[in-house]
Amino acid sequence: MLKSIKLTIKDSLIYGFGNIAVKIVGLILIPLYTNPQYFSTEEFGIIGILDISGLVLTTLLAFSLPHSFFRWYWDKDHRDNQKGLFFMTLVSQIVITGSLCLLLIPLSGNISELLFNTGDRTKVITLVILTSAFQAINYLVSILLRLQSRSALFTFSNLFKLTTVLFLTLYLIIVKKAGIEGIYLAQVTGNVLYLLALSGYIIKNCKVSFNKIVLREMHVYGFPLFLGSLATVFMNVVDRYSLNTLSVLRSVALYTLAVKLASVIKLVIVDSVKLTIMPIFMKKMDSPDSRRFHSKILLYTSFVVMYAIVGLSLFSLEITKIITGSRDFWNVVFIVPLLSLSIFFISMKEITVYGLYITKKSRLISYIIVSATILNIVLNIIFVPLWDITGAAVSTLLSQVYFWYMCHYFSQKEYHIPYETRKLVILFISGALFSLSGLLMVNAGLTARMVIKVLLVILFPFILYFLNFFEEAEINAVRGFVVKWADLRRLGDNLRSLKNITDDL
Repeated sequence: MLKSIKLTIKDSLIYGFGNIAVKIVGLILIPLYTNPQYFSTEEFGIIGILDISGLVLTTLLAFSLPHSFFRWYWDKDHRDNQKGLFFMTLVSQIVITGSLCLLLIPLSGNISELLFNTGDRTKVITLVILTSAFQAINYLVSILLRLQSRSALFTFSNLFKLTTVLFLTLYLIIVKKAGIEGIYLAQVTGNVLYLLALSGYIIKNCKVSFNKIVLREMHVYGFPLFLGSLATVFMNVVDRYSLNTLSVLRSVALYTLAVKLASVIKLVIVDSVKLTIMPIFMKKMDSPDSRRFHSKILLYTSFVVMYAIVGLSLFSLEITKIITGSRDFWNVVFIVPLLSLSIFFISMKEITVYGLYITKKSRLISYIIVSATILNIVLNIIFVPLWDITGAAVSTLLSQVYFWYMCHYFSQKEYHIPYETRKLVILFISGALFSLSGLLMVNAGLTARMVIKVLLVILFPFILYFLNFFEEAEINAVRGFVVKWADLRRLGDNLRSLKNITDDL
């Protein structure tokens, strides 16, 4: 199990490097998007609505195949024909995505009217649809990279795409004054170049093969998960759609910025771990130590996520002042802790739900997601008119708590794992208190505020230590890690040692 944990850490760091780059690009663009010289506050709200609409469209266009391909690839009955399986899935994905695009693009004007009560956004809606189509195809390729544990190629190919999108966006907005359309034109171009850059890898992993029976089985398995994924995405964006309907675009803009700040944790930590552990969990599903591995991964990931939540929540005011181009956005400090805490439950859900994946309870997962989405809609209808963006943040947090609990409850019934629940409760309560304490210092002087916040960040793990959160073996492992990597003279040897970490299966 130790080798598996080391492999998880190694690949998570590589994926994390790529995801950090994603957020760096996002942070670079925030001052541009919030600068009144280029976009008004309301236009930033429009960008927020278009971004979440792109997420919904990408999930819709991807359909059910990515989920099925992920499950079938390492199935013992198909390991001898993995290239044929990928070819069949890729061709089917292109056909489905292309067909849906031909249906949606003529409706761009109607979509614009639905979202913004005007048909003037038809061109940008078309660009969003095209971006989503290429991202859906790219997603299947990225799954293959992850299944083959090609973390380095995965990261560098995405860095290439990000760099392209960043420079094109800056050029089109600053030089060409292309406005919102320039953002999505850059994204279409970046996604096309990503596919071209990986074309050799894609061709190498293809072998002409088509099996109607297997394809039908994949659709039967994947369709409930597709509905679940669509509901999950909608659950994660319904808060902004609710604000767009029940409030004003300015509220959408403020909430969008808060989500972008909180999502740093999800993208850099949660998604990086998820990219790594999904293939490992599937490979280890029949291993005798798989359940303990699940338990430890949940605990360690939760600690790292909560520590990041504490840091981000405490310094959200200072970060917001630095990265935004207008004082209009400074009030997001009051909802960042709530949205950040919701990431804690998203992180736990991403791990605890694997019991249902392993036992192939895809339909049950869909039922849980749909019920969580309905709950989120109801909560937004109740709380947004009362508390505006705070109401949307509270709705998101409560919905994610419910989502995690239902996944945890049913997963334990189907595939019991001895999670360390007491430690997780201690971690959440302590982290929530530390995170929300920053709101008490909003009006304090800069020097006093910074000193207190730094002390709180330093004290957090020590508080957990006195609450018996850490085991002696874990403390010794951390000490050994610090001693090993603190010796800069051995940095080269330590880095080379990472190449020798392989799974123990």
